[in-house]
Amino acid sequence: MHGDTEAMATRRPDWRALLIGGPSGVGKTIAAKQIGLQLGISWLHVDDLRLALQHSQVSLPNDTDALYFFEKTPDVWRLPPERLCESLIATAQVMSAAIEIVVANHVDTEAPVVIEGDGILPSLFARPMVHGRVISGQVAGVFLVEPDEDTLRANIRLRGRGTASRMDVELRTEARAKWLYGQWLATQARSCGLPVLEAQPWETLAERIVAANRNHF
Repeated sequence: MHGDTEAMATRRPDWRALLIGGPSGVGKTIAAKQIGLQLGISWLHVDDLRLALQHSQVSLPNDTDALYFFEKTPDVWRLPPERLCESLIATAQVMSAAIEIVVANHVDTEAPVVIEGDGILPSLFARPMVHGRVISGQVAGVFLVEPDEDTLRANIRLRGRGTASRMDVELRTEARAKWLYGQWLATQARSCGLPVLEAQPWETLAERIVAANRNHF
């Protein structure tokens, strides 16, 4: 592992923007931070964009309501997991335009960045301001998946973001919804020819992400 870390630090990838997608609890944030530190570049959270848009109460061209679904729906984690998975997809679709311009700006200003978040969809790579930069090798991406639902639930509980006051049945519903979302993302990513990696083992995740994108595009 030490040798892999040194290689990552000394061999700068060709891309200028690396997008890491996947559901909550698969290690995206930790991996993005590790890659950013090793390569000496910035890393960003899609949640920052989402929170900024929500706090600003912006009105967007399409499906603005989806952006606020999880914040404004009472007892949201008591809804069927399938409905919640659909809402995770819808929220990410709303976010795509905002992520697209951030990616394009970092590429065009030659400011390399790692961007991670569950709001990154495989369809983002086909959007007008991203697709050409993917073809030129300036944008790369990977989607992380946790095949085991129980492991994902344990990861979400361990992370502890907003879970302390929830009942166990709600945590199970959240984990199921996000597991479904992860499976959907992986299927979509593979159909688009994008790399998909199992999150475990986390100890080698950052190195595996960089390696997966050296020659993929």
